[in-house]
Amino acid sequence: MVLSQTSPSPAFSNARRRPLLRWLLFCFVFCCTGIGFWVYASLTEMRTGRRLWPWSAYAFCGRTTPAALPATVRVGLYEEFPDPWRLAKLQQLTFPVTLAIAASSRTEFLQLRTTILTTYPQVREVYFWPILSAEEGYYPGAWSSPEGIRRLTTETTELPLLWDLEVPRGTQRLRDLSLHHWWTNRTTLASFFAHHEQPIHLWRTYASMGLNPAFLRLTALHFDPLDYPALHLHLDLYTTGTGQDAAELARLARCGVERYGARFIPSLGVLNDGEGPEEIFVPPATLERNLRIVRAAGVSEIWFFGVNGLNPTYLEAIQATLPLESLPSPEAQHP
Repeated sequence: MVLSQTSPSPAFSNARRRPLLRWLLFCFVFCCTGIGFWVYASLTEMRTGRRLWPWSAYAFCGRTTPAALPATVRVGLYEEFPDPWRLAKLQQLTFPVTLAIAASSRTEFLQLRTTILTTYPQVREVYFWPILSAEEGYYPGAWSSPEGIRRLTTETTELPLLWDLEVPRGTQRLRDLSLHHWWTNRTTLASFFAHHEQPIHLWRTYASMGLNPAFLRLTALHFDPLDYPALHLHLDLYTTGTGQDAAELARLARCGVERYGARFIPSLGVLNDGEGPEEIFVPPATLERNLRIVRAAGVSEIWFFGVNGLNPTYLEAIQATLPLESLPSPEAQHP
């Protein structure tokens, strides 16, 4: 006897599909809500510095202790406006420094570098800090003019660089940013960073978001040095008043050393040049405290903004906290 097989009725099939559809809809809504909150929280943190997540970006690192501290710590200085009177403050230094100077072209940089290395024996190396015109965005980040970015990547071959990834100067609203610029430049910069043979010191802000935040990678405001051998990370740790919590700074600095080693560079400042109210600068006592903290975390290089703020008080704090190299003797400089 042959038994006939009957297919389920449409009503029965629909009833079985409904729980699956509800589950898929729930997952879709949950994912959209999660992504939306992630974007909102990231933008809020970038704009205000207020972190909406209930945990620190450094909660799961920075627990080790350095086996040994570096015998010496290298010092670097930023100079955005390399005027003679500002550069003249380099004469106060009794230890060697690396200097990054802003210039809008390769020709301008090479002329400045020659003058600086001839005039100031305190400077052992000069890095090209390329900048765009104001109309192009000034900072050579992914949201600035693609034409300007291509010009700078062509002009900066075979030179050590300081690369500032900030959004275009003067940006007030998200709609002022161009997705076309971002889409074009993220590829250009990634290729440039991957193939450049000289060191690239990458300066970025938003330290509270962590060392390698996904949102900053997505928006091309960060490129991870672990993916690009030429990159060193300068993390903006500028502070005012009494500064950030000491334990938080210690954890952050140790996380940086754990992840990037000598390629993690705290960027400290801003040094007071007397050209503004004192509350916008880092007090010498706070700078000295911060130096002791990052030194204890094992960093091997620290940079300061900037040359124009050098004075005896700041230099005393630096020399009291860091083991510095000595300047070569005049005979060694001019054999």
